[in-house]
Amino acid sequence: MITINGTDYEVKWGLRTMFIFEQITQKRFSIDSTMDSYLLFYSMILANNKDCTMSFDEFIDALDNDPTLITQLDKAISNKTSIEKILNREEDSKNVENL
Repeated sequence: MITINGTDYEVKWGLRTMFIFEQITQKRFSIDSTMDSYLLFYSMILANNKDCTMSFDEFIDALDNDPTLITQLDKAISNKTSIEKILNREEDSKNVENL
């Protein structure tokens, strides 16, 4: 749980997070830049809070105003789930195939 501008949001990793990330970015799920990292955080909020009306700009403004939010989001994403482990294994196998 994270509180942004007085509103509590559930923040966790899941399949829906990846779907939303891909919808927003119009690309296959991959974290290639700082922007991707923050879009992932934002996607986690959207995925777990169906009534969320916060725009990405509002989200970034909140992070600028309260740097502790970034630490809280980092903790949420560092808790790897089986989905992330599967994705990491798939990426590792592709990297080995490309050698």
